[in-house]
Amino acid sequence: MNDLALFHRLLQQSRPHWLRLVTLFAIGLLASPLTLLAPLPLKIGVDSVLGSRPLPGWLHAVVPTAMDHTPAALLPLVAILALVIALLTQLQAFATTYLTAAAGERLVLDFRARIFRHLQRMSLSYHDTVGTADSGYRIQTDAPAIRNVVVDGFIPLVGAALTLGSMLYVTVRIDWELALVALAVSPPLLLAAHAYRPRLRRESRTVKKLESAALGVVHEVLGALRVVKAFGQEAGEDARFARRAGEGLRGRLRLAAAEGRFAIIVGLVTAAGMALVLFVGVGHVRAGLLTLGDLLLVMGYIAKLYDPLKTISRKAATLQVYLASLERAFALLNQAPDVTERPNARPLARARGAIAFRDVSFGYGPDRPVLHDVTFEVGPGTRFAIVGTTGAGKSTLMCLLTRLYDPTAGAILLDGVDIRDYRLEDLRRQFAVVHQDPVLFSVSIAENIAYAVPGASREQIVAAAQAAKAHEFIVQLPQGYDTQVGERGVKLSGGQRQRIALARAFLKDSPVLILDEPTSAVDQRTEAAIVEAMEGLERGRTVITISHRANALRRCSAALTIEHGRVVEAGSRVPPPPRPIAGPAPVVPATRQEKLLAHPAVQAWRRVAPDQPLPARVVPVKVKADRDTAARAYRLEPVEGDGPVIIAKGCRQADAVLERIVYEDILPHVRLPGPRCYGVVADPDAERGWVFLEELRGEEYSNLIPSHRTAAAQWLSVLHSGAQEWADPALLPTAGPLGYRDLMQVARDAIHEHLDNPALGTDDLAFLDTVLARFEDLDEHWDRLAAPCAGMPETLVHGDFNRKNLRVQEVEGAPRVVVFDWGDAGWGVPTTDLAQSSIAARPDLHAYWEAVRERWPAYDRETVERLAQCGSVFRALAAMRWASRGMPFDWAPWSVANLRLYDAELTRALDDLGWAHARHEAGVSAS
Repeated sequence: MNDLALFHRLLQQSRPHWLRLVTLFAIGLLASPLTLLAPLPLKIGVDSVLGSRPLPGWLHAVVPTAMDHTPAALLPLVAILALVIALLTQLQAFATTYLTAAAGERLVLDFRARIFRHLQRMSLSYHDTVGTADSGYRIQTDAPAIRNVVVDGFIPLVGAALTLGSMLYVTVRIDWELALVALAVSPPLLLAAHAYRPRLRRESRTVKKLESAALGVVHEVLGALRVVKAFGQEAGEDARFARRAGEGLRGRLRLAAAEGRFAIIVGLVTAAGMALVLFVGVGHVRAGLLTLGDLLLVMGYIAKLYDPLKTISRKAATLQVYLASLERAFALLNQAPDVTERPNARPLARARGAIAFRDVSFGYGPDRPVLHDVTFEVGPGTRFAIVGTTGAGKSTLMCLLTRLYDPTAGAILLDGVDIRDYRLEDLRRQFAVVHQDPVLFSVSIAENIAYAVPGASREQIVAAAQAAKAHEFIVQLPQGYDTQVGERGVKLSGGQRQRIALARAFLKDSPVLILDEPTSAVDQRTEAAIVEAMEGLERGRTVITISHRANALRRCSAALTIEHGRVVEAGSRVPPPPRPIAGPAPVVPATRQEKLLAHPAVQAWRRVAPDQPLPARVVPVKVKADRDTAARAYRLEPVEGDGPVIIAKGCRQADAVLERIVYEDILPHVRLPGPRCYGVVADPDAERGWVFLEELRGEEYSNLIPSHRTAAAQWLSVLHSGAQEWADPALLPTAGPLGYRDLMQVARDAIHEHLDNPALGTDDLAFLDTVLARFEDLDEHWDRLAAPCAGMPETLVHGDFNRKNLRVQEVEGAPRVVVFDWGDAGWGVPTTDLAQSSIAARPDLHAYWEAVRERWPAYDRETVERLAQCGSVFRALAAMRWASRGMPFDWAPWSVANLRLYDAELTRALDDLGWAHARHEAGVSAS
């Protein structure tokens, strides 16, 4: 867009605000006379108070004659005149600031609203192509450029031009030669501005694109945060955002460098002009052509003369940044919507619901055809099914029917009329759509139900919710219908969101109902409730159902099968379920409830809580890598509204007993926050057990966050100092150095025994030989490793204190750690809990020492650090024992990969402990 067209669009957009802008401009013009008056008190003070020259003519006329010839009487006049000029200048600046904000913000608001209206009317294909982040960037970041150009740019530019003219006129009246000398700097300034303008515009366009791309990463990641967390890609997304944002940063720096270079040129040119004027002016004073007061006045005017010159030069260049933003905003407004309303569109009150597709074809682009010559009819009041594989084009048909897109060929008829002939608002009022993924807005439940009918009464909203089988769960919520659902309804379950979407469709009461996979993401019980609600909603309407669920399709009287965008079969009746034939009774498979009751986790749960309802489903959440069937965990999800989520942790019998001791006999007395323990089941016959805990909510712990590490240290200090009084050491495994030596020996035996595993490669075997050699060395000098633990107080040790067993919750604005999984707990010196390796929680040692030093005076800071170093070694050895359990199996190379990781941790821990130095001393002693 060239500058002339851009300024024309700016004028059109600003026209409704002309009164505010003219007022602002008029007040801005007052700056020129006030600027001219500013040096006047100085001139009078020099020429008329200190000197003997008469007052200026206009001032002489208003000043009494006696005062005019008395310097002492003129001095207060000079002071009062300076104060009045300063007051008027400040009042003018205040009025300018306020009107600038008022006019600018209203101008931006109208421009943003216009862009937002236009974006809502753009087709889905535009948004699919461009993305929401770029559109949001143009509204929030590009649109405010209109204020920078019109209010902060154009008005000051015109004001600067007028000030320049007035200053030039006054200077010429005093000394025309000095005025010409001062103006000699104008051509270089204008040439520099002309040279820099296209480069600044080009750099600004590039920066806007790069910043919009970085914002796109933020939108994408935050919109799919569950996926990012599920796959552990936070670090990768951090890097992607940093890379995109870094490109924008480098673009900003290039732009800033160009602006800085231009500013240097402007400053040097004006400084040269000022020096030249001073040189010539001093000569004029010596020659008697000017008085000293006139020279000072001229120098003051020349300084003021250069201010508008600088403003004009800089504005002409720096406005390119904002003009680039306006180009992007107006380019969006130039995009014509793909779906438009015809000039003489027909009104439509309520359709009968007869639908016909006539040779309809559609594609999202020339290279992306979706539908090919689709033809079918749906009579009014028909329950019609659309069946096909994923990607066949089923949902696209519904988008065409509601005119989210227009077909590239063919026609779609509603009651025998092409839908493009109807008014768009009237057409879309004929359809109520329940999507596969129901979209809720971050308002209350009542406002979501009434979204299609904003003026609906509370009675109508409740009636719609009752019809959708949603009223029962809504009234059980803390605020009932006023409950806020969160962004996209995240505070509600999938079934609850779906029923609210159905209630919204009930309230809209449209003649055509479209159900796009309405039960695909819910369990069977919720599906039954939704299907029951849909049966009431479908009465008296034309219903089009897209679904793979038999329960949703069995009520349809006709069906359309579509594959690869083509109709395979149309108008066929949906076959009824087959009738049973006479003869021997068939073998009936176990029902879902029978399978649920047979699940070992559910059987154990019924022993712990026989009065609690059965869970809605059982979801595995953890299976050990060595396929240990005893070490499993399941999430027992309740029926909606019936209780919390329970984690059933399967473990060995000894571990189950240990967890029961910790949860029932120790933690309640120590008063540490933790998950609620519902009970423990130990089965001696099967040598296994179950622990049932309430699922913990909270942020995942990170040992890279200082506040998390401090909270972990505080939690450990309470555990270690408080558990001594309540724990029975005889009932707990040993967690001292000898226990970790045993774990090392178990790992050594497992590795040595299975070195002949054919799954291991040459590199694997070479590495395992070094591990065995290291184990031998540690075993030989174990007394040195255990020495720091001698004589230290012993207590309950968690034993597996790392991020996977910790959650962080916010309590009164501060993080609080909650800990679970006590299968590795024991009695000993708390070394491993204090470990500072990357595979541990790395609690803040200073905070820990501050908390325990009064109770344990033997723990000085050096001792705590030494114990933490030993704990890092023990922690790595325990991890290597765990990794070695996979050595007998086909996935032994996977175990070796883990052993490499933990061996690196062991190396770092031994280096921190000074192990090489200890070995050297041991060798000297032996010799």
